[in-house]
Amino acid sequence: MTFRGTNAVEEVSLSSVSTYATCRISRLASKDQARRRLLHIGFVPGAQVTPIRRSPTGDPTAYSVRGAMVALRREQADEIMVTPDVAPSHDSESPDNDINTHRACHLGQVPACLITPDNLNRLTHRARIRLAYRVPGVMGIRGKPTPRYTVALAGNPNTGKSALFNALTGLNQHTGNWPGKTVRVAEGFSMHKGAWFRLIDLPGTYSLLASSKEEEVARDFICFGAPDVTVVVTDATCLERNLDLVLEILEVTSRVVVALNLVDEAYRKKISIDIQGLSSSLGVPVVPTVARLGRGLRRLMDTVQAVADRHIVTDPLQPKYDERVEGIVNLIEPWIENVIQRDSCSLPPRWIALRLLDGDPELREELFERLTRAVSEGGMSA
Repeated sequence: MTFRGTNAVEEVSLSSVSTYATCRISRLASKDQARRRLLHIGFVPGAQVTPIRRSPTGDPTAYSVRGAMVALRREQADEIMVTPDVAPSHDSESPDNDINTHRACHLGQVPACLITPDNLNRLTHRARIRLAYRVPGVMGIRGKPTPRYTVALAGNPNTGKSALFNALTGLNQHTGNWPGKTVRVAEGFSMHKGAWFRLIDLPGTYSLLASSKEEEVARDFICFGAPDVTVVVTDATCLERNLDLVLEILEVTSRVVVALNLVDEAYRKKISIDIQGLSSSLGVPVVPTVARLGRGLRRLMDTVQAVADRHIVTDPLQPKYDERVEGIVNLIEPWIENVIQRDSCSLPPRWIALRLLDGDPELREELFERLTRAVSEGGMSA
């Protein structure tokens, strides 16, 4: 089915739309986890979507939505109701652009002080002496370093997160299975201003409400791994869809730095981003980067270290929900706060209350287990 020549607004399922026929999502017919999954990957009411390519068997189909390419099975597309796109198109050649955004990506260069043990051991003695003047404490390092900070790298798939990880860690990294999971996670080390950073490249995820083992690993480390700082890597060319995960992580921890990656691509597409305004709205630092070229990395590491050392105090944005949800949260939040004071859990009581109300059974089970343990150890009654 195609929308060309259609005068009346007709609502159909996305699976029936012809290739390259642009439409707009009117509503989602799916429920619970399936609905939440579609929302997290960008299929939100009002979003423009275009079928781009179908597999030889006709299933799945690749769709362009909110600046990304996403493949859906027919049964998933059947649950997405769409109408012809009658919204005025925006001129991609509009002169509206922010030259300062482009220049911002040039503020940093590949940090010369991001030295790994392997690289360091290959240096001559004279080179090591010269390096010692630039990086205090770098002399005499052998083997695996002892990190002062642990940093989690999180983000949607295809945001350049792994490119950023590789640029920061160089050869000093390894990949292994996460304990108890068949999910491979990369770990690496990076030195900045005389301090070693342990970086964890978490699997790409659209949400902390996990629907796969990979997303479960990312969620558990952010929520229960207690990283000193969480760097959320976003794609400047489709920032809107990346902000869903940013807002979810801001509910969990205040020690967040947003890496606005691919700002060079955004500039080429004439996308203007008010970085200072974005940082002010989110309440956390936002650093423009071009990971594949090593730009902005020094400034990013400066910011990460400042947040870890509390030299930058963040005030993260906390989303507000409808009155009914807020009323229930306000009712149980004081009890949760009283319980977690007796446990090592550092999660915000508000976030725990929201997750207990949510429909993620595995996360709810983990939270109940922690709260029950705290109650039993503290001699309290639930």
